[in-house]
Formats: sequence, structure tokens, C-alpha cells
Amino acid sequence: MGIRVSRRATVAATVVTTVTLVAAVTSLAVGTLDIPLDRVWASLTGHGTRIEQLVVDRRLGRALAAILVGFALGLSGALTQSVTRNPIASPDILGVTAGAGLFAVIVVTRPEVSGRITGEAAVGLLAPAALAGGLATTAVILALGWRGGFDGLRLILVGLGVNALAMAGTSWLLTRTDLDQAAVATRWLTGSLEGARLGDVGILLPVVLGCTAACLMLNRSLTALRLGRDVAASIGTPPGRTEAWCLGVAVVAVSVATAVAGPIGFVAFVAPQAAIRLFGTAGAPPLAGGVVGAALVLLADITAQHLPVPLPVGVVTAVIGAPALLFLLTRYVRRASV
Repeated sequence: MGIRVSRRATVAATVVTTVTLVAAVTSLAVGTLDIPLDRVWASLTGHGTRIEQLVVDRRLGRALAAILVGFALGLSGALTQSVTRNPIASPDILGVTAGAGLFAVIVVTRPEVSGRITGEAAVGLLAPAALAGGLATTAVILALGWRGGFDGLRLILVGLGVNALAMAGTSWLLTRTDLDQAAVATRWLTGSLEGARLGDVGILLPVVLGCTAACLMLNRSLTALRLGRDVAASIGTPPGRTEAWCLGVAVVAVSVATAVAGPIGFVAFVAPQAAIRLFGTAGAPPLAGGVVGAALVLLADITAQHLPVPLPVGVVTAVIGAPALLFLLTRYVRRASV
């Protein structure tokens, strides 16, 4: 049995992985308190001072959370773009992220809905609430956008409408809660890794590993689906089942990532498109998109931390993603008009 490996994909994977590792080491060593690399290693092996141990543990949790969140977002964006065969269709644009955020904000700001659970217990409900919100939003989008199959433009239009409704609901909740809760929720909605800890890695890691395994099993069917629903059906791949599984994996990945870091915008949109160009693939590759997303979020978080005024990571990704969205929209409109 032979395995065909693309040289370009191998080089791209090596470069992106190297950049991610270098960025991760930099994030552990550089900050308000700079720690030499030898002391970073000592702290990771349990031989650092108490201060070094606390600093490195906190930075390690944030760096690992950034990598896993970015991987989940890039993977989910690649899946939705592949299913819809549209480069603009990502979970944040389709409204899945906004729906997950809405349900999470309900838990934070409306204790009567979450059974009057507050504090750390309420934080523990963010992941299941965001997952429920993502699934519910996806169900609404599919119910409104399904017409014997997916049409990319129709799905985007439905998603934009659902996204607007979810954001309106979130804004209404923020106006009905007290100032302190509104401030916390607003910062979370911007997309921030400020509070990420090693405990969040324990939530993200099983989800990312499970979604990775699912993508490996779906790879052949997804490749056939990129050729079109009719072609996929003719070669023995059930398009409806493949689309449902891909969307399910994408929703789980983006919902849990949103629960940990908030709705970090544009990563699920930019990462798969960057992966196509780096890896030279015909469609958006989920695992390559995840690798690029991990590097993108980690680099954006490091940049956000070291600006003259520290910003949430979502602000930096928006600065990167908004021009990319405009560029792709322009290309999409030009192709449609030809």
C-alpha cells in the first residue's frame, strides 16, 4: 500500500508548523516579565521558581488554547466552505458563531434561564450552551436554506439573516443586564483569550481530536462532494449524509471554540482560503485549514498582547480578515457576472 504525498503540501505543513512552534515558544518567554528559554524549560519540567512556574503555566494555557481554538475554527471553516462549495461560507458569516455566542450570553446574563447558577458554575455551562446554540442555529439555517440541496448564495443570504437576528438578541440581552456583566460579556463577544487557562485546554483537546478523526474518515466522501452532488452520488457517495456529517463536525468545533474564547471573527473564513493557496489543493482542506488557523490565532494573540494598548485577539483577526473578505467578495461577484 502506498501513500502519495505532495511535496508542496509537505513543505507548507513544515513551514506552518515551524512558525507555530516558534510563536508558541516566544509567547512563553516574552511578556511583561521576560523569562530566558532555559528557565522556561526548567518551569515546564517542574524545576522553575514559584513565580516562573505561575507565569509559564498561565502563558502555556493561553498559547495552547490559542492553537486549539485556531485549529477548530480553521477546520470548521474548511468544512462549511467545502459543503457549500463557496469560499465565503464560514461559520461566523453563516451565523453559527453568533448563535453559539447568543446562547452563551444567555447563560452569563440571565441567571433565571440557567437556574440561577452564577460564578464558576455558570462558566462551566458556557461550552454546552454554546454547543446548543450552534446546533440550534444550524438547524434554523438548514430549514430555511434547504431546497433539495445546498446553494451557496442562498445559504449565505439565510445565514446573514440569522446572524443579524442572533446579534440583535445578544445586544438586547446586554441592555437588560447590569453593567459589570455587560462589560464581561462584551469583552468575551469581541473574542479574547485573556482568561484562557490549562483547564480550557482539557475542554478543547478532546473536541479537536474527535473532529480531526472525523475529518480523516470523511476525507474521501468530502473529496467526492467537491465535484458536485450529482457526481458524488454517481460514484457511490451519499451527498446528503456527507453534508450532514460535515456540518455537524463543523458546528461542534466552532461552538466549543466559541465557548472558550468567544466569537473570534474571520479565522474560519481566512484560514481555509490561505490553506488552499499554501498547500495547492483544489478545495478547502479541513486539516490544513486547521493548521493555518492555529498559526493565525496564535500570532494574532501575540500581536494583540504586545501592542501599545493590549487588545482582544478578535480585534486583530478582524483587521486581517475584513480586507480578505472584501477581496474574495469582489472576485466572487466578478466570476458570477462573467
